[in-house]
Amino acid sequence: MEANPDRTKKNILESDGTLIFSHGKLTGGSAFTRKIANQNSKPYIHVDLNKIEVLTASTEINTWIVNNNIKILNVAGSRASKDPTIHEKVKGVLEAVV
Repeated sequence: MEANPDRTKKNILESDGTLIFSHGKLTGGSAFTRKIANQNSKPYIHVDLNKIEVLTASTEINTWIVNNNIKILNVAGSRASKDPTIHEKVKGVLEAVV
């Protein structure tokens, strides 16, 4: 579970939308993040890096950002300590997001 649920909720509420990265289904703090976004009718997008390539993910994220008028983006996802390859993949996706 998320180490600080109050901080997670504040980040969701103070942003225009949340981008959640994972390798596979959402669990723990990432699932909690989705739950809080849903409960507060805040837009979110889940990018499962097992199912989508970097270029496709960045294109989908760009479209989602435009369609939801996202100015302040909250980025969440698996911890590198539990998913050692996620950092580099997320970095690649975010670098391609305009």
